[in-house]
Amino acid sequence: MANSQALPGGAETGRRGAVLAAVAVGTLLSSLAGSVVNLALPALGTDLGITLEDSRWVVQSFLLATGVCLLAAGRLGDMWGHRPVYLFGLGLFGLASLGAGLATRLDVLLVARAVQGVAGAATMAVGPAILTTTFPAGQRGRVLGLVSTATYVGLTLGPPLGGFLVATLGWRWCFLLNVPLIGIILAAGLAWLPRAAPRLGARFDWGGAGALLLGLPFLLLALSEGRRWGWGSAWTLGALGAGLAGLAAFVWVERRTRGGLLDLALFRNRLFSGSVLSALANYVALFAVTILMPFYLEEGLGRTPSHTGLLLSVQFAVMALVASPAGWLSDRLGSRLLATLGQLLMAGGLYALGGLGAGAGDAAVAACLGVIGLGTGVFISPNSSALMGAAPAERQGTASSVMAEARVLGMLVGVSLAAAVFSAAGGRTGQPWGVADFSAFRMALAVSAGVAVLGALAAALRGGKAVAAG
Repeated sequence: MANSQALPGGAETGRRGAVLAAVAVGTLLSSLAGSVVNLALPALGTDLGITLEDSRWVVQSFLLATGVCLLAAGRLGDMWGHRPVYLFGLGLFGLASLGAGLATRLDVLLVARAVQGVAGAATMAVGPAILTTTFPAGQRGRVLGLVSTATYVGLTLGPPLGGFLVATLGWRWCFLLNVPLIGIILAAGLAWLPRAAPRLGARFDWGGAGALLLGLPFLLLALSEGRRWGWGSAWTLGALGAGLAGLAAFVWVERRTRGGLLDLALFRNRLFSGSVLSALANYVALFAVTILMPFYLEEGLGRTPSHTGLLLSVQFAVMALVASPAGWLSDRLGSRLLATLGQLLMAGGLYALGGLGAGAGDAAVAACLGVIGLGTGVFISPNSSALMGAAPAERQGTASSVMAEARVLGMLVGVSLAAAVFSAAGGRTGQPWGVADFSAFRMALAVSAGVAVLGALAAALRGGKAVAAG
């Protein structure tokens, strides 16, 4: 193993279990914190006297900061060791949560949320790398599956917990609750996470970081705001152009820098690049459901918000149940078949959901969401295992950050694509749905199903062999 001295068999197994517990609970807390905050937005807006458009930035500021910092955090993990970067992220997340919970103005809250995003980038970028360098390659799928399960448990528990906190203690406790929980996880991490010597002589790629810092925020801003500004507006095209120019400069710098922020040679490996493309497609398709389903259920089918929350939790619950067994199977059967099958199941669920129409009952909706959750759960762990296994040990942090970056970009692209297709097809929100709205919903989910099919194709054709990570 790369990160620790060998221990007797029982002690080694116990130490690995402690590392898995620390990372999994930290991951659960991170996903829980994100899903809890969404339930706090209406009460937060009322208390601080801000509009719906302003309160949306409570979510967007976190995503933008996370997306910008992921690659840098992954590279720092490879240079300095994954443990210090992960612990730094945990501590910073706790401090930022305290600041958000005590904020009395929107600008203070947004700064705190952005700092939370930076901290979240640190933990997301190196968490999987800690596991893949601690556990042998033959257990990688099972371990990453357990962490995926922790993610989906957090997403499942978030809405009901957020509703309870807002109703009983107030919206601030959606942030303040993180502080004591972070303290517990930080103490566990200090005791259990493996130490590793920093790579002597490794330098941080300031040129690449600068180009990324200039380009990526504009690209993410264009993706997140294009629907509101108009996809053909000067603001959107200007932000998109600046973002693409910055990313082009980043690629130019990385091709000429040894030990850069992102090792572009990783993408010459078909297994790695195919796994990244599959992950991106999965999140694009998945977040079409996330953005459109509340409108479909409440404005289209007349369900209450609480009823909607229960129906939507079916998808995450199935994902939580399936992710770990899928990872275990991938260690024995390989990842390609499972990843391909998962994407195809997801595509089928999306297409069926779009065709339910105005007379859909709860059982039909839940069944379609369950199939989408099944497909995602079958896909995520095997694909993550393949992606991490395709990177050498000294680039595990980079690979982990690329995987997280695909998730953030997929979220933003998926939301924007689904909203754009829905609007272009004549769909409207803010009122009870008519025939045109259901037709637009069907079109948006059909396009998302097509994206999932492309993800399945990338998974089926990626080929390549994994390398040992530790």
